[in-house]
Amino acid sequence: MSTPHVTDDLGADQAEQVLALAEAARRQDGVAPLSEHTVLRVRHGAPSGSGRFHVVTRDGRVVGFAFVERAEGEPDSGELVVDPAHRAGGHGAALLDSVRDDAGPRGVRVWAHGRTPRAAGLAASHGWRPVRELHKMRMPLRDLSADEPGGPRTAPELPRAEVRPDIADRVEVRPFVVGKDEQAWLRANARAFADHPEQGQLTLDDLLQREAEDWFDPQGFFLATAADGSVAAFHWTKTHADGAGLTDGEPVGEVYVVGVDPEWQGTGLGRTLTLRGLHHLREAGLPWVHLYVDGDNEAAVRLYTSLGFEVWDTDVMYAPSSEAVDRGAA
Repeated sequence: MSTPHVTDDLGADQAEQVLALAEAARRQDGVAPLSEHTVLRVRHGAPSGSGRFHVVTRDGRVVGFAFVERAEGEPDSGELVVDPAHRAGGHGAALLDSVRDDAGPRGVRVWAHGRTPRAAGLAASHGWRPVRELHKMRMPLRDLSADEPGGPRTAPELPRAEVRPDIADRVEVRPFVVGKDEQAWLRANARAFADHPEQGQLTLDDLLQREAEDWFDPQGFFLATAADGSVAAFHWTKTHADGAGLTDGEPVGEVYVVGVDPEWQGTGLGRTLTLRGLHHLREAGLPWVHLYVDGDNEAAVRLYTSLGFEVWDTDVMYAPSSEAVDRGAA
């Protein structure tokens, strides 16, 4: 076991090694160990003071990695991964201790992607407890045969994506326009996710990084805009070329993020924009669509279930118990 090196910046070589390590873990475990947000931080760096990288090396190669994001007034949020070829060597435990000892004043929480026995065992052995669940839900977009992954399945009928008559003359539903809609979308996103520590704090740089990704398609990013140009609601879809664990490599879709400005809540725009995006993904011929939703967001879970989604897997966030925090401070 090696002591993790903690830094605000990764060099280019270490960043490439971290991404290769994460891909090896994805192939081994069947689930990506790092979120898109963390991958972008690895590639582009984190704004000053907002992130910490924890790196375990052996013979000059990265064999373990954790990233922790810091947000004002919130606990730190992190993820960690160990190279499959170097597991059972104490590296995961070292990383968990490192992110706990380096935590900000409100402590730290760590995501485990997929409810895997290995992650649950590591957390339990260190006195960390589950504090949040993020459900992965999926729905077939076409009828699947018994020969297809996840099949046989019958795709549900999708209602038409219609704006309610009482607000139809107040909003326009259209695709996102690069170079025009960024600031309006950022304002709507911040308002819609004011209580969401990750999504609500996205910056222009974060948005531009995503626009530069191969998967970005403004034709699948739908806005409901008001007469003054403000964004009332939005649905950003995404296509995963690698199948996202749902297929053996055939692209699948994602309900990437749906948001409604608080002034427009209760107008049905969230459902309308969700359906607009689902029709878009179905028309693209994709076999599956998936999404993430907080386990305690009962209204959203009911909405997605009513459309034909089912819970497929669950990501779990762990936090140190008071006993673990006290032991780390001693």
